[in-house]
Amino acid sequence: MSEQHKLAAAKRGAARKEKVRQQLEDAIRAIAAEIAGNAGIYPQNGGAVSMAEIARRTGINEATLYKKDNTALKERAALWLETLKKKETVGRMRVSKSFQQRAEGWKEKYDALQSRHIITELQLQQLQSEHEKLQRDHAILLDQMRAGAVSKVTPIPKKV
Repeated sequence: MSEQHKLAAAKRGAARKEKVRQQLEDAIRAIAAEIAGNAGIYPQNGGAVSMAEIARRTGINEATLYKKDNTALKERAALWLETLKKKETVGRMRVSKSFQQRAEGWKEKYDALQSRHIITELQLQQLQSEHEKLQRDHAILLDQMRAGAVSKVTPIPKKV
């Protein structure tokens, strides 16, 4: 192979390597955004984030990360993955537990709302009952006033 062919091949290889590096960075950002958008849980792959998942999201074969020419890519992915596992809920078991805890929390909130609703409904019924009693008392008092008091005021007839 001529020197010119070797240089051209090296250029193509460098361009491919840079493209894969950019794809890896894009995949990392996308995974981080999805985790942030789902309250700290990765919504795909059962919540598991691994080198295989990063490779899948990057659009490359996982073996590409383990080639000796791509050690920088592998180290970048491994470092990000290690940092992610320390601060976020990743992994199928941890995600399952997290979902379970969230469900229990929502159930508690639902039960509290249901109890508060029942109390409010009872208070409403009590107030409606009191209102009806007051209306009846008001009507009785009006009838008593009309019956007991003869009016000393005579209306002036209208001229036709």
